[in-house]
Amino acid sequence: MIQTLSKQVGGITYVWFLYRDGRTIQMYHGVTEQWKLDQDVSDSIEEQYTFRRQAKRRMEELIAEKEAEGYKQDDIYGMQLGRKERETFRRRTTWLAYLLVGLGLFSILMPFSVSPIIILGVAILMMWLVFLSKDHLPTWLRVICFISYFIMHVSYRQESYTPYLYPVLSIGTGALLWLYLRKTR
Repeated sequence: MIQTLSKQVGGITYVWFLYRDGRTIQMYHGVTEQWKLDQDVSDSIEEQYTFRRQAKRRMEELIAEKEAEGYKQDDIYGMQLGRKERETFRRRTTWLAYLLVGLGLFSILMPFSVSPIIILGVAILMMWLVFLSKDHLPTWLRVICFISYFIMHVSYRQESYTPYLYPVLSIGTGALLWLYLRKTR
């Protein structure tokens, strides 16, 4: 993970490059117009941690410290999430969309109903999708997934059964997810 922070002071741009690779954080501080200064400003630091979580937390702390000093985050490389992460997310979300549509069709076509525990499990998967997909899915689709989760959860908690509520929500949300993923491929 690479983060770039910069700040303009008197026509000179001060830059921090923060790079985290597993348990190691490498930092480089410098200026873009070194020739304008009569002193060397560049500095390189490397920190090692026992666990990845510690390195991730320290990286977040460093970014917060630098932002408090007036630095702003830049995306000069235009870097996005890795291709492997995007493909993994797309594959899992596609399977969730198929599962939603399949369970919805199963509940409509079969004479017996789907267990409420299965409905709650699928609703929890949708809630997981809402919270973990902020970089992958647009806000409108995340809101639809959240509303579907909420209605499924409430219908699971209620004793009165609304026929065809779960199948309609399941098929509709699954179809929207599938269509969005197909459109953005």
